Amino acid sequence: MTLDLFSVTVMTAIVASVASVTFILDTLLRRDTGPGRLWAVAFFCGLATTFAYMAWSAGVGGAVTVAVGNTLFVCVAGFMLLGCRLFNDRALTTAAIVVGLLALAAFVVALIEYPVRGSWGGWSVMAASLVVLFASGAAESLRTPMRRLPSAWTLSLVLAVAAAFYALRLVVFLALGPESALFSTWLGSVSASIVTVILTMVAAMVTSVLRSHRTSVQRYEWLTSNGVAADGVMLSRTFAGALADISERASWRHEGIAVIVLRADGLDEIGDAFGGDVVDAISATCRHAVRVYAPAAALVGEDGDGQLAICTFAESTADTRRIGGALFRGVIDELTTTDHGRLPSVGVGAALTQIVGHDPDVLLSAARESALRAARIAEASVIVAGPPTSSSSDVASS
Repeated sequence: MTLDLFSVTVMTAIVASVASVTFILDTLLRRDTGPGRLWAVAFFCGLATTFAYMAWSAGVGGAVTVAVGNTLFVCVAGFMLLGCRLFNDRALTTAAIVVGLLALAAFVVALIEYPVRGSWGGWSVMAASLVVLFASGAAESLRTPMRRLPSAWTLSLVLAVAAAFYALRLVVFLALGPESALFSTWLGSVSASIVTVILTMVAAMVTSVLRSHRTSVQRYEWLTSNGVAADGVMLSRTFAGALADISERASWRHEGIAVIVLRADGLDEIGDAFGGDVVDAISATCRHAVRVYAPAAALVGEDGDGQLAICTFAESTADTRRIGGALFRGVIDELTTTDHGRLPSVGVGAALTQIVGHDPDVLLSAARESALRAARIAEASVIVAGPPTSSSSDVASS
């Protein structure tokens, strides 16, 4: 069976439309503000590219549709690269300028060369731009912290294959020309369309998986290689290890320590109603506020979704209440100054070694339970856990 260019272009447009529209709609429903938004733009450019080339195949537009298609194709690779850089929390300005210049060059050269080369006008510039951007995206996918995700390696492979394919096409195009048997049979528009369909499907699945790792409660873990996130908050495993060491040494010296857990409830509901950017702002504000208002010598770490844990020296329940109250008021004050104006239900729970003992797991568990109750009781800002055998707790409103 022989495939003509128009039929293959239509097939490519259908597949690209399904994959791209699915990813774009999912991005809109999630109100994604991270790399998913840039990847969605890449898929939209890919969708528009197929329609531009399909219009040219149908005899519509001439030089303009070819120039637009080439430009949009360069933008596909460019926004994939920008999304990977944003995932790694790297600066976008220089890369965005480079992408813009390459896209502009692809558009202008296509218009200039079209009267002589027809649909191949400006193709060499576009192909060279694709090789550079796809290869850069593949390399960026393997940078820390993105490289820690298995899906990032798959995305890097997809981008590397695309770069290699267009590099091979460019070499044969420049050496033998588009009319050569080798190029037209194995590297022509039909072959490129088939490769595009395969890579688009894989890329859509992989980027969807990667985006799921960039939620507001998970993304900080990928910003570190030493157990402390970029904003100075310990990861949960780092905090747990430090807490175990401190509680053990405190038991030897009969010193008192307190574990305080700050819980922010309702983030999922806020995210569904107002978008992930609001949840990110709340999470970042809470993390910053806890570091500001916790004692300078205290340990501050993550403790699950929407929770932060603090370990500090405290000899009495009064000391624990004072520290917990300062944290509660500081977090609320910081949240009320943000632009979004959305407040989660904040609760502070504490556990003191003089009451529950020096077992770090018992301390954390008691503080978590107290924080959960505090978040659900409007009248209580801080709840200090009672003895493990007691069903009652000491509740303090501050």
